Amino acid sequence: MFDACAAAQARGNELYIQITCQPLSFDFTLASAYPFYSHPAFDPIKAYDREQLKAVFRDASFRDRFRADLRTPRPGTVFQGSWERIIVAAPVKPEHAGLADRTIAEIARERQQDPLDTMLEIGLDENLDTGFVGRFFNAVDDGVEPLVKHKAGVIALSDAGAHLVYLCDAGFGLYLLGHWVRDRGAFDLVEGVRRLTSHQAGLYGIPDRGRITVGAGADLLLFDPATVGISAARRVGDLPGGGPRTLRDPVGVHGVFVNGVGVFDGRDYAKLDKGPGQCSTGFCRPAPRI
Repeated sequence: MFDACAAAQARGNELYIQITCQPLSFDFTLASAYPFYSHPAFDPIKAYDREQLKAVFRDASFRDRFRADLRTPRPGTVFQGSWERIIVAAPVKPEHAGLADRTIAEIARERQQDPLDTMLEIGLDENLDTGFVGRFFNAVDDGVEPLVKHKAGVIALSDAGAHLVYLCDAGFGLYLLGHWVRDRGAFDLVEGVRRLTSHQAGLYGIPDRGRITVGAGADLLLFDPATVGISAARRVGDLPGGGPRTLRDPVGVHGVFVNGVGVFDGRDYAKLDKGPGQCSTGFCRPAPRI
């Protein structure tokens, strides 16, 4: 697809592919195990309540059916049995704290157990509330690097909170600066910054953005190249009714400015009398409507 886009560009057509530079992560619990729903074993149980699910997950025949599905997954299935890509992100019980940030494959090897049994038993022991993260797409750097560097690609693609109960792919820009620029050296710092700023603004036709120049909107990010990155996902219960959501925190960021107005100092968000889209200095103006 990338090569076809490059060929279209050579014919004079502006055609690009949005590519995420970080693994697409799915946050889930066994009470809502949606990454597995494309497998036939889950067809009859998708609407089950918690107690019904617990009974099914204890059933050896269900486990055998799910294992059979994983041996011959359908094309395009989200989860295809790669247990090293499922991580215990948020164990509930204090005695399970040592499982945090470890893969199901690793824990299963340690327990000398089948990985499916390992995941189900951890979840059952915590009333199906264990937080898991599945890194199912763009998770192999050697495969992703040619795509993020491809001239037909544009670094983008984040749900930006659309599915915040289940996942949080915010922070892909910080991930690019930390992982692809500093750690892997796929880009130098100048090119990494360009791919997140003027490259995108130019492709999307957003004037006066993405560059530090007289007359442009003073949108600035102050960061430390040695430490910049994004934290692991964490769960908080601050939605209406105490609902959960997933957050990731910036690392190595010391200031964010929108139209020259400081909105974040690396620790706290500013409380402004008016939005940063307003500017009293005359040197910046609201972003144009697209």
